[in-house]
Order: sequence, then C-alpha cells, then structure tokens
Amino acid sequence: MAILNMKRIEILGLQKDRKKIIEFVQRQGCVQLDEMQEEGQHFTNLPTQQTVTQLERYESTVDSALEVLNRYTSGKGGLLDSFAPREEMSMTEYLEKSKKVDETLGKCKQLNALYKKIQDSKVEIARAETAIDQVRPWETLDIPSSFKGTADTQAFIGTIAEPLDREGVLTRIVEADPEAQGEVEVVSADKNQTCLVAICHKDNAKTFEQALRTAGFVAVSDATKHPPKVRIERLTKQIEQCNADIAEAEEAIKSYDDSRDDIAFLKDYLTLRTDKYKVLDKVSVDDSVFVISGYIPETKAEGLKNKLESKFDTAVNLSDVDNTSDEVPVAVHNNKLGMTMESITNMYAFPSHKDIDPSFIMTTFYYLLFGLMLGDAGYGLVMTFLCLFVKFKYKLEPRKRATVNYGLGCGLSTTFWGAMQNSWFGDLPKWIANGLKSNDPTDFISTHHLYWFDPLQNTTRFLLLCFFIGILHLILANCINLYKMSKQGMAFEGFFEVVPILLILVGIIPVINSYIGGGALAEIPSTKPIDNMINAAAPVLYILLIIGAIGVVVGPAIVRIKQKSSVGKVLGGLGGGLYGLYNAASGYLGDILSYARLLALGLCTGVIASVINQLGATPGGGNWFLFIIIFIIGHTINLGINLIGAYVHTNRLQYVEFFSKFYEGGGNPFTPLSAQSQSFVFKEEN
Repeated sequence: MAILNMKRIEILGLQKDRKKIIEFVQRQGCVQLDEMQEEGQHFTNLPTQQTVTQLERYESTVDSALEVLNRYTSGKGGLLDSFAPREEMSMTEYLEKSKKVDETLGKCKQLNALYKKIQDSKVEIARAETAIDQVRPWETLDIPSSFKGTADTQAFIGTIAEPLDREGVLTRIVEADPEAQGEVEVVSADKNQTCLVAICHKDNAKTFEQALRTAGFVAVSDATKHPPKVRIERLTKQIEQCNADIAEAEEAIKSYDDSRDDIAFLKDYLTLRTDKYKVLDKVSVDDSVFVISGYIPETKAEGLKNKLESKFDTAVNLSDVDNTSDEVPVAVHNNKLGMTMESITNMYAFPSHKDIDPSFIMTTFYYLLFGLMLGDAGYGLVMTFLCLFVKFKYKLEPRKRATVNYGLGCGLSTTFWGAMQNSWFGDLPKWIANGLKSNDPTDFISTHHLYWFDPLQNTTRFLLLCFFIGILHLILANCINLYKMSKQGMAFEGFFEVVPILLILVGIIPVINSYIGGGALAEIPSTKPIDNMINAAAPVLYILLIIGAIGVVVGPAIVRIKQKSSVGKVLGGLGGGLYGLYNAASGYLGDILSYARLLALGLCTGVIASVINQLGATPGGGNWFLFIIIFIIGHTINLGINLIGAYVHTNRLQYVEFFSKFYEGGGNPFTPLSAQSQSFVFKEEN
C-alpha cells in the first residue's frame, strides 16, 4: 500500500561462482541490475550480444513450434486452465530437464519443417488448381496444345477475347482478309473468351495467320505436348498427392503432442537464459572476481545479503540512495485488495517517487462505480460464482489471484447495486411469476417504494445519487492532493489550493438537489428524510460555498504574500484567482456531470436485458424452450457488451476525474532480473 524505498546493492564474488550467483539472484527476482557506479580500470564487461541474438533465434524457433502444435492438437487448455498454478521445480530437477534441451530443440525444428511442408503443399495445390482452371476450357481438345499441323497443313490453337461461335470466327477472318482460306473449330466459349483450333494449307499460312491475329486471336502461352485432358489428370493426381502429404504431416505433428511439456520447458529455459545474458553486459569482471550492482527494495535487501553470504564466498554491500531521484526505479507494494487495482493504475501511468500509489485508495469507488454501471444482480451473480469457482478450484498465484479478486469485487458490487435497482437479468422474475404470458404482475416491493434507486421508476433520484457519488469521489481526490502536497513540504500552499475546492464541492450539494433534483428526494417517504436533512443544512452549505469561492480567488494572493512576493505579483495572484474561480466552476461542474454516465450505462444494461426477456417470451407466446434459448444467447451478448462498457467508463472516471486531481505518474518501473517462466516456478532447496 506504499511505494517502497530502494537501496543500492553491490555483489563481489569469485569468477568460478559467477554463473551460480547470477542465477540465484535471478531466481530471487528482487534486484534490478545496472552499470557499476565505481570506475575500475582493471574491470571489463562481458560481450553478450552475439549470444543473446542466438538465444532469441532459438526462442523464435520454439515459439513457432508451439504455435504449430497448438494449431493441430487440442492440448492448449481452456481459459479456466490458464489460472492453474505453475509446477514447482527445484534446481536439481531444472538441471536434469536442461539436459534434454538440445533434443527438444531438434523436435521444434522438425515441427517447423513439417509445417513448412504443409504450407508448400498448399501452395502447390493452389498452383495446380489455377492451372486446371486455365486448362479446363480445353478439356475436350483431343490433340496437344502444342500441335503445329501436318506436312501440308498448319494449325493455330489459341483464344479470342470475346464469345463467338464458328460462324462468327470465320466472319471475322473474312472481314480481316477475304483471301484468307482455312477451317475453324470452336473448342469452348464463355462470356470472356472463345477457345478455338484453326487449320489452313501451308501455302496460305501467312495470310491466314495475319487475318486470325487481326480478328483478335492469341496463341496459347503454355502449350504442352499432351492433350489437355492428360494434363488435367496429371494435375489432379498432383493435388491428391499434396493432400496426402498434408495429412501425413498433420499426423506427424500430432505425434509430438507428448512433447508439449518439454517444449514449454525449453521456451522458459531459453527465456531465462536470454534475460540473464541481456544483463550480463552489466557485469564487471577481471581474471578472478566479478562485480554486479543495482537496486533492491529495502524490505528485501538484508534477506538477500544474508542468503548470498551464507551460500557463496561473496561480499555484499548495501548503501542508501536518493529515493526522490527519477533515476531510482519505483517498486510498489499493496495488500490483496490494492493488488486488484495495480493493472488499472499502471495502464494510466506507473507511479513516481513523488506520487502516492492510488491502487488501494481507489478500490472502494472503483467497485462502486463499476457495479452502478453494470447494475444487474443476475449478471453480478454470474461473475461472482465464476470467480469463486476459480478461487476454490485452483491454488492461485498472486497476480492471477489479483485478477480473479478484481472480477469478484466487480461481481459483488454489481450484485448489490443490481438488487438495489430491482434488476435480476432485467425483469426476469416478473416473467417467470406470470408464466411468460404477461409483464404486469403486482410487484409489492416496487409498489411500496422499497427500491430507492430503480433507474426506470426513479430516474431523477438515481441521477442525484450519481452526482453525490461523484462529489464524494472528487472530494477524496482533493484530500489525497492535500496530503501529497503536505508530504512535499507545501502544506500552506496546499491548504489554500485544495480546501476552497473542498468547500465548493460540499456547498454545491443543496444547489444540485434543488435545481437538478427538483425535490425528487421528497416525493418518496423513504427518501424524504434525506431531502429534509439537505434542506436543513442548506444555509450552512451555501455559506461554505461562498467561503470556498472567496478562498479560490484570494488563495493565490495569500500564498504570494507568505512568499514575500512583490505587490504586483500579489495583485497578479488575485487576477489568477478570479480565473481559477472560473475554471473551478466550469471544470468541476463538468466533472460532476460526467458521473451521469453511471445512470446512462445502468439504464442501458437493464433496459436491454428486459427487451431480451420480452423477445424470448413473445415468439412462442410462453414457450419455455424458445425463451431459454433466446435468454442464454441474448443475455450472454448483453453481459459481454456491457462488461466492456462498464470497464471502459469506470476507468475513464478514475483517469480523467480522479487521477487528474493529484496523480502525476511517469515513474521508472522496477524491473528486476527474475525467472520469467510460464510453465514452472522455482522452489529453493535446503
């Protein structure tokens, strides 16, 4: 729930232990290596680029092989299986499996070769099919297309680019040259061309050929010494052989499915080695010793030092660093609840040393806003049960647990707010109660106004709720900003910058209730006390609003007086304060109105869900079979679409309305050398 302080670590060890020490540090995953700060003339760096390039080439080979294996086998596993924990592996087991990496790499190359054979065969099939399509119009020709004639005659085999019959071709020849003498046979004709064979006496060959060309004749370009039918048969057999080769290669690929685990291990093995060699150029060495240095979180520093010095002949030095410097990497630590928001925060910007990590602080409002936007108890229960199933089925690792807990938080909030809005897969309970025949049964709870926030029945009241939640969200953001400025030694400036805004946000509540709500809270007995309380406090709240407005105007001038600025700068501060008041009025009003999207998306989910129920009941007039089919398909689509909408707009409210008030980001993320493996996790041996 905080940004961790960092220390600098320097490890001096013997050359003979270098590999073991670096791999041990990698397995610990808590040191970000960089260049050694001290200059040493007798130290050199290890050249590793060539090795890294070769390892990346091997990685590409393995990735391609896994893709091929996944394409032709069914052992990839489903979405739920991705939450399964990785296999625990000791260093001894790792070294034993490492002995097979060359053999496994050979299998990967064979897999890629088989896939290349499939691709080449498919290209050959496409080429043969194209050739058959070109020859098909000549299929009835019983002589080779390369036939040139007999001792006394000359033959011309080719096409004219338009549909003609025998009479039409002869007419064209006569029109071109009345002296041309010859015979024509049309082999085939379509809308694009006419395939023909023309024969003439050799004495008349030149004249006849010239007339043919004038008529648009073009000789075949791929003449063969066999009749077209023979060529078609040969190409057909070639296609059959290619299909047989493809089937054989596919079966061969499937036979490698038993090697999937070995290939997955090889991928991780190469990843670990690549990551290690990428940082080895930061290792300084001489003939007998080596030195590595970098950053480590303060909470892990002493523990790693003790482990290194007890396992190896090493000297480990820890030193303090300036944790406000941008050069020092940033590491954050959150509890289980805060971890669910880390990916949301990092998607916006990684925190800097000057920031307060907002991951834990934002959780309450994030889930509240998400639940209001999705707003259907049925959908929330589906999400909740799925997440609970995964939690109980698998022993989740921290990051996967955070993802599932995120979904669980969203599901629980959606269930709560859906129940408050009387939305259970839309209006499903009403349809079930009436046997799918009517949607107008008496609803005791709605009739007696026990649902405060039903967006369809009480739209204005629901909108007021959205605005009040928005005001609380903005108040929290400004309080965090005040705390942040106080930590940076700017408490006085923070007071006059933030407190007036807080007074305005509190003081505007009766304005919103009166002019936007229009007494909506007073219409229902269950919410009338809230309206009475706001009205009773209105005079005080209006005074706070006025004080806040004055504070925004005079605050910059007071700060400049404290800084002992000139009279001109103080007057300039007053001018800036007037402009700040305009910005506060327009900016914060826009921010508050942005929370109306809670109503919009909540209405969207519920209305579409109700329409789906009506569609399911209407076609069969109470046919349960049709209703269930339409219900499953329709609500699955509605849930998917509105999940995306709730996710996007909840993030938008966090990023634009909340983070903009206090969060800067732009920190340098802590990226330790670690064992980035997908199929296993190391367990340390005693």
